[in-house]
Amino acid sequence: MIPVQFDYAAPESLEAAIKLLQEKEGAQILAGGHSLLTQMKLGKISPSFLIDLRKIQSLQGIEIRPEINGVLQIGTMTTYAQTAADPKVKEKYHALAEAANSIGDAQIRNWGRIGDIFAYRNLACDLLAVTSALEARFNIVSPKGNYAVSTDELIRSSFQTMQAYGEIVASIDFPPHVIGTGSAYEKFKHPANGYTICGIAVLVRQSPDGIIDKCHVAATGVTDNTIRLHQVETKLEGKAPTAENVEAAAKLATESLSTTNKVNDILSSLIDHYASTEYRSHLRTILTTRALTRAIERSKLDSQAVQYSNGNFYQE
Repeated sequence: MIPVQFDYAAPESLEAAIKLLQEKEGAQILAGGHSLLTQMKLGKISPSFLIDLRKIQSLQGIEIRPEINGVLQIGTMTTYAQTAADPKVKEKYHALAEAANSIGDAQIRNWGRIGDIFAYRNLACDLLAVTSALEARFNIVSPKGNYAVSTDELIRSSFQTMQAYGEIVASIDFPPHVIGTGSAYEKFKHPANGYTICGIAVLVRQSPDGIIDKCHVAATGVTDNTIRLHQVETKLEGKAPTAENVEAAAKLATESLSTTNKVNDILSSLIDHYASTEYRSHLRTILTTRALTRAIERSKLDSQAVQYSNGNFYQE
């Protein structure tokens, strides 16, 4: 049941939605609604006004934007299923496709929108781990002007603050694919409710001589926020993509966190009906190894797709 009464509006333009956010004190954004409505049913939050974004066409769709350096742009009212199935995403943004396809069940993926995390302010989720690893930018529409932020900046500013200022995340920009780059997302989720116990997003880029010159690793289920595992990244960058190097780097997914008392305190607070600290630590190492291995293999295949002919290269 939903124990409180609330007013509801479904504006057809982004401008109208922002105006309502400014005018209606205590208003909440409804973007798909699974996370928000669940909390309302449990009585954990009681918004007085819901602003449904489902009729705003400009917030939907996936496209390559050549006028802004060829970025892949996804509207925040695009469903998880649409994101996972889009050929542009499946071909070059594997981690994003895998993360979107891992969320909930088929019904949730077909109805839930990627903007649901912004409405609910879910800082520890699959999508934010991927946007961090893939260096995505979030386009925010504000009464004072539009601007873009990284995943880390978005987390630091907090979604609650954004909403208080009447701001809405309109779309997400993923950088254009670079030859020799591969990505992957590995996740272990609770078999009953589908919640993420641990998720690891990885992006790897190999130089022409086969050395890893870029490595990004982001984790969810580690703390109450999505975090980057910088020690894992540093360990692998500048190295050959061997199994031994991957194993050595993956071990730091646990060791780099276990030395921090603050992180230990947060991990302890995450111990619930789902998993212990020790089990989560074990999962981080295993999933990091798997994600790195698959991302490296994809980066190799991507590099092999480039053939040189008469001093020029083309992609098959």
